[in-house]
This record gives sequence, C-alpha cells and structure tokens, in this order.
Amino acid sequence: MSETTKFHGIIGDRNPIDHGGGVVYQNDPDQSPEVLYFQGYEGEDGPRVTVSRFCVEDNVLDDLTWVDWAAVASYIGIEEEALKGYATAPNVLARAQVYESVASYSGFINLDGEPRELTLEEAEKEYGEFVDSCHAAR
Repeated sequence: MSETTKFHGIIGDRNPIDHGGGVVYQNDPDQSPEVLYFQGYEGEDGPRVTVSRFCVEDNVLDDLTWVDWAAVASYIGIEEEALKGYATAPNVLARAQVYESVASYSGFINLDGEPRELTLEEAEKEYGEFVDSCHAAR
C-alpha cells in the first residue's frame, strides 16, 4: 500500500484471502476505486484462490450495460429499484457490493477476464501484507 492509497473497506468476509471477499481501495484520487476480490476453493494440490481485480465506477448501471438487473436483484433478494439505487450511490462500498452481486450471479470472469489463480500460500505471501495494511488504515 503506497502513501497515497485510500482504503475504503472490505466486502465479504473480514479475512478475504482465507474466506472470500474483497478489499476496496484507491491508489490515486484521480482514478476509480478498485476491488481486489478473493475466492477460495479446494484444488487438486490443496487450497487455492482466484484473485480478480475490477474498478468501481461512479455509475455501475452505465458501466455494466449488459446486466439483467431484475435477475440480479431477484438472485440477491432485493427490489430492482433498490439495487439500481445502490449502483449509483455516492458510497463506494455500496457500489462495490453491486459489482460483487453481479459477479456472484453471472461470474467474476465478466468483471476480470484474466483472474489470477494462486495457492492459498501464494495469495497470502503476495497480498497478505496489503490486506493487513488496509485493515490497519481503518
């Protein structure tokens, strides 16, 4: 984490590398916030983690024009208009959670076409200090 990195929060589990979830941060105030999202699974060689990275735009509706908003809203159990409200909310975490909902419904590959596949140990080694520093920034 650089001196200019702003930590916005965590979506999903408090320990996203081990239990899934994302870190919402912003390296440059002139650029969109980003999510570093971790999804664990059991691989043939032990625990593995898929790491996806995607931006959080100011208007998720304009960014993800291909989304069936009614289907995503039904999938997560809220009204479509409420979901669309979160998609344009000033709160970065609210918008990040909309991206997470869309990805949970349609696949994270639709937000990051080239996710990284790592062992749990590799993910901890590469991202553990960053996640810990984000927690400390709160």
